[in-house]
Amino acid sequence: SIIDKYIKKGVIGTSVYIRDSYGTWLGVGGMADIVSGIHMEKGCQFMIASVSKVFTATLIFSLIDEGVLTINDPVNKWLDRSITDKVDNANQATIADLLSHTSGIHDYYTLAFEMARYNVDYNYFSQEDILKFVYNKKAGFPVGQTYAYSNTNYLLLGMIIEKATGKLLKEEYYDRIFNLLGLRNAYYDTEKKAAPSTLISGYYNLYGKGYVKSDFLYKDELSTGDGGIIITAQDLGVFFDKLMHGEIISKESMNKMQDWFDIPDGEKNGYGLEYYTSNYGVSYGHTGGADGFTALANYYPDEDITIIYLFNFSPGSQNLFDATTGFMKKINDAVFN
Repeated sequence: SIIDKYIKKGVIGTSVYIRDSYGTWLGVGGMADIVSGIHMEKGCQFMIASVSKVFTATLIFSLIDEGVLTINDPVNKWLDRSITDKVDNANQATIADLLSHTSGIHDYYTLAFEMARYNVDYNYFSQEDILKFVYNKKAGFPVGQTYAYSNTNYLLLGMIIEKATGKLLKEEYYDRIFNLLGLRNAYYDTEKKAAPSTLISGYYNLYGKGYVKSDFLYKDELSTGDGGIIITAQDLGVFFDKLMHGEIISKESMNKMQDWFDIPDGEKNGYGLEYYTSNYGVSYGHTGGADGFTALANYYPDEDITIIYLFNFSPGSQNLFDATTGFMKKINDAVFN
């Protein structure tokens, strides 16, 4: 009933996963494709953008558990100096600095990167192509001095995973997470750089005059370790449940992932997970936003509750932003009260 109410308020499409002591609930509403008249179904796949960073961090800790990496390895132990010499702070940073966003390395999400996507339908960017947007850009601060979120950190982690294993990042996602957990509706492809036909349409208010399909914008964000995974709410929920219950990486690695430290906005950050406080208590997880998709994955340790919210739009207007936040509040109220 809450989903139905907020679809009428303008929410285009959503999929919600809830797992608590009573079991698992999955609900959907709205449209998967407006023009074609396709309604949202429980098997619909969404882009989860930066929630993908939790998967990448999990791969890193899996390799640490096996002794392939250490968290204190310098970045330039794994990546060639022809790359790190052109990325300010990369020769001083460690894997820990990348995981925790304390490297100071410039974020590749620059105006130049945005315009490259707006002006060309599909650039076929490789990981190295995207990294060029930070070449010779001055770091924001010395390594370890403070915290600043940078997508480049996880782009570099994805490249380190490939160098350390001799396999594509795609193969490592599938071998160590997707196939291990039976996530049949999770998708990633380092090389193909194209969304599967099963991905629903994303919508973006590009010019403030209404929503348009956003595939021409997000195509160049599919091949990196900072935000390229496509998945259903159910499979994402299973991943979070298994991770938080210690079924993927070691207890030592899980503790390090949750080694919280204060960050400037008053919250905390860890090594692959973010820490939130709200009226519903403390939660661990990550947010994600791509052009046309919004994602939020949260685990509440005190209550042992996992909640996943996936939307196939970017809230480009105040009314839709208010509807989206109001929707999540109503769902959370129903779960916790």
